This record gives sequence, structure tokens and C-alpha cells, in this order.
Amino acid sequence: MASETNEGKLQACCLVEYRPLPGTPSGELVKIGGIDTYHISGKDATSKGKILKFTAPNLLDGCRYVYIDMGTNIGVQIRKLYEPHLYGNAPVLRLFKELFANSSTEVCSVGFEANPLHDNYLKEFESYCLKRGWRVKIFTSTAVSITSGQATFYTEPGNEVNNQWGASLEAGRKKTKIIVPSIDIVSWIRDTVIDRKLPLGNFTSKIMMKSDIEGHDSTVLANLILSGVYCSIDLIYGEHLTNEFVNGIALFQKYSQSCKTKLIRMDDESFYQTRLPFTYPQSTT
Repeated sequence: MASETNEGKLQACCLVEYRPLPGTPSGELVKIGGIDTYHISGKDATSKGKILKFTAPNLLDGCRYVYIDMGTNIGVQIRKLYEPHLYGNAPVLRLFKELFANSSTEVCSVGFEANPLHDNYLKEFESYCLKRGWRVKIFTSTAVSITSGQATFYTEPGNEVNNQWGASLEAGRKKTKIIVPSIDIVSWIRDTVIDRKLPLGNFTSKIMMKSDIEGHDSTVLANLILSGVYCSIDLIYGEHLTNEFVNGIALFQKYSQSCKTKLIRMDDESFYQTRLPFTYPQSTT
């Protein structure tokens, strides 16, 4: 939600199309570009007026199931969800089956990847998914954090054969420091995932999340707990979880008596080097 936003800023950030609105009465709700709803207030009947506020659509509205992939690398885990037949015996497949049953193609997936090395491939992968009818959004060059702004990220030049899988928010020998945008993942999950509009009907909804943000997982999960967001997620799995942290979560859940979130330590690196071709089914028409 934005307020007191001038039309130049709106045009730069949000609009596909912008047209003058002669004759718009003060206070009327109007559609611009067929997407966003704006509240217009003008001095007279012929004035386009001043834009007071707008509401952008939630990218997860209508999603019954949601999968969040924090530290998506080249998107292999997301692709396992939609095309499990390409990744036989991958450990994560049983978790997808447990939570989403046979409804994987109905899942809306959102990935976050900080390493700019993967930008082009991830954009191509996202386009492939959308053309196949799978709702996928990947935030490229974006570090998962507990604040929005900028983050120091360390790439791993020379390890492209492994897709720089050691790149992270932690400094290290032979790593290169860069600055990337960061996202407040706690607020994002609350506003975009939990507050999404569910489809009509008496359906159960499920949320699953992978945490593979090396060196930062415990910080993010702890803040999800303290914010009250953690227990809205049905299943979380990840590699970088210490015994101390996992035991602490178990104790917290024991005394909460209401938080049913499953926390599973899993390191599914299967097929991590594999960039399978993007193959489209042949049309039957």
C-alpha cells in the first residue's frame, strides 16, 4: 500500500499504461492499465487529480498451496515439484507428496536467489514454468534477510561447475564481495503468503518452505518465530540447522501446544549440477 504518491513515481514503479482521466469525480475508484485500483481526488470535475493511494494485486492471491524456496540457486528444487519424473528418488519428493499429495501443479512457487550469476537462467526457467501453466515467481539478485535494503553477498568465482553453491552471506577465502538488494522475508511472508486471498470453496491450504541461505537460516527462522509467522507454515526443511536450534524449536512447540509446523533437517543436493532442457509438450490441437 502506498500513500501520497505522485504520478511519476507510480508510472516508474507500477503502471503498464497511464492515461489522463478527464471528468473523474473526486473520490471515485478507477482502474488504470487494467491492473491497479486508484483513489482519485481532484479540485474540479475535469482534473485528473491527485493520487492518494493504490492497492497492487497480491501475486499469490488465488493460491491454495504455496512453496517458498529460499536460496533457490538455479531452481532445481522448484522444478522437482512440477516435474518429479525427471528427478527420480530425490529426497525432497516425499515431502512434496506428503504436503501437496497429487496437486503439485496447483502449487504456487516463489524463489529467492541472491547470486546474480544465475539471473538469466532463472528468468528463462520462470518463463518456462509460466508457459507450462505453473505459477512461479523468482526474485533474482535478492538476498533473504530480516530487513529490506541492501546486503553484502559473497560469490564464488571459479566454481561455476557447481553453480557456485558455496556463495553466501558469509565471507570466505576466494570469495568476491558484492552488494545486492535484501528483502524482509518476515514481512513478505506475512503480507504476501499468509494474507493472500484463498480460492472459494471449503479447501485446505498448505504452505511449505525450504531454507538454504547459508549462515543466515537460524536468524531468519528465529525472527519468523518471534513475529508469530513461523506457525503459519506447515513444513520447513533445510540443511543448515544445528542440533541446538532444532532442539530449541522442539521445546518451543512442546509448550505452545498449538504450533504444528514440521521442521525437517534435509540436505537434498541431488541433481544440483543438472540443467535439463526446457521441453514443451507437443500440442494436441
